[in-house]
Amino acid sequence: MGLGLCFGAMAEVGVSDTEIVIGSHQDLSGPIAGWGIQVKMGLEMRAREINEAGGIHGRKIRMVIEDNAYDPKKAIMVTNKMISRDKVFMFIGNMGSPTAGATKPIISRKKIPQMFPLTAASLFFEPYDRYSFAGFTPYYDQARIIVKYFVKAKGYKRIGLMYQDDEMGAIMKKGVLDELAAQGLKIAGAESYKRGATEFSSQIAKLRKVNAQVVVLATIIRETVGALKEAKKIGWDVDMCGMSPAFTKYVPLLCMKAGFSADGFYCVGQTPMVYKDSKLKTIQDWWKRHVEWFGKDPDLPTTAGYAGVHYFAIAADRAGRDLTREKFIDEMEKFDNEPDKIFGGPPYTFTTTNHQGAFYGNMSIVRNNRFLIIEKNMYHKLPK
Repeated sequence: MGLGLCFGAMAEVGVSDTEIVIGSHQDLSGPIAGWGIQVKMGLEMRAREINEAGGIHGRKIRMVIEDNAYDPKKAIMVTNKMISRDKVFMFIGNMGSPTAGATKPIISRKKIPQMFPLTAASLFFEPYDRYSFAGFTPYYDQARIIVKYFVKAKGYKRIGLMYQDDEMGAIMKKGVLDELAAQGLKIAGAESYKRGATEFSSQIAKLRKVNAQVVVLATIIRETVGALKEAKKIGWDVDMCGMSPAFTKYVPLLCMKAGFSADGFYCVGQTPMVYKDSKLKTIQDWWKRHVEWFGKDPDLPTTAGYAGVHYFAIAADRAGRDLTREKFIDEMEKFDNEPDKIFGGPPYTFTTTNHQGAFYGNMSIVRNNRFLIIEKNMYHKLPK
């Protein structure tokens, strides 16, 4: 009896003989539920595949996924619930810059690992935090990639910006301004909007007035469509370019539903857009399995949730049967160009001093309502 009590006291939180408990908070009912619902299916899909294959050293993954409604206060509430009541081992894919950003210090303070938040905000790896692993090419880097592309490839000098007035928009804006400064240029105009806004006529009118040659959209799905629609409405033929939050098939789909085409819209993304008729058999098989299990087509956000659990499983397997949070982190910090063998995205690199993870982006354009890559493997800085 004494030995049993000793063993139980030494067991890691969230790890039993039969399961590993993983938490995640997603927007399942708020303004970016179009992302959150897809991410949830990706998390569940990869966990199911692993479980059906026998688990990780015999342990099954149990996902606990809560709705944050894209509200930082609710995100904090459900995070505390998952820590205290569900006793999660770690968090994967927490959704949103303001929401995941609000819960990051709570999680790290308790020395609980968190990885691949559904945001490319730099705060998840700068400054270095042993318990936080980013996984997506940062918004800051994406913004600099966009400015560099339009200045160098198109010769543009008048860059405009429409940005969300929050943590996400702030870091995107900083990337735009820093790259413009590096190119010896100044911003032609920058217009903000409040999170959840649906009307963008004022912002677009002001950016047109300053004769912007391209409008960088620091936006998510609905706001991207709103900006494109407003430009069409006033007859302004201007290039617009989004970042990874807008890199989803919902953008061209919602544009079509609104009565116009998104053709000509540029966007930087990390992983190539997934389509049923992809040239990669790995994506074809993955797509078919998703439809069989969930009864609907996947989207790029689905791959983000899927990838989070996939790379968790790699590190957890390497940590061995005696899985602890600290051993898991040690294995994550050994990732050295860990390849993406399914979706064809960039490799992941983590070290004991850098938890950025991904460093590359692709420039795509919408043609015939599909995203087509026009320049691959663009970067602002490479891992050290």
